[in-house]
This record gives sequence, structure tokens and C-alpha cells, in this order.
Amino acid sequence: MPTDPPRCATAAFYRTPPDDLITWNQAEAAVATSPSPMSARDLRRKYKAADRPLWRVYGARGEYVSRSAVLEFHRDLVNGWIPKNGRRA
Repeated sequence: MPTDPPRCATAAFYRTPPDDLITWNQAEAAVATSPSPMSARDLRRKYKAADRPLWRVYGARGEYVSRSAVLEFHRDLVNGWIPKNGRRA
């Protein structure tokens, strides 16, 4: 009798969406309180250029992103840990 192959915990972690999904406008509002705010358009453009994960929600329009991932990305970008164009080396 065949059995199911063991599941990879890392793959399951990346397959499930995080609990803190927000839209780009909400991400702009979250970043607006920092000393160097960014518009939703610039934030989305640089985040996507850096090849960071995006999520789709069934039954909802648009892209969703993890709030914590956007805040970490913005922090890294402002501190100069990521090049200004957002791309990784």
C-alpha cells in the first residue's frame, strides 16, 4: 500500500499565507509614520523589483503583502542595506 511522501515543513510554511496580509495602500499608511515615508506606488515597485513574496486572496482583487515583510523591507532600504533600486546583489 503506497503511503504519502513526507511533507516538507519549509514548503508548507511558504505555501500558507501569513496572518498579517495588507494592501499596498495600507502598507503606505504603515510606512507613513517613519522618518522617510514612501508612496504606495514606489513601495510596490521597489518591493517587486527585489523579488519579494506577494499573495493573492481568493475572492478579493489586487495583491496582498505581509505587513511585517514590508516594514522590514522599508527598514532595510532606508538603512542602505538594500540598493536604492531595490534589487538584490
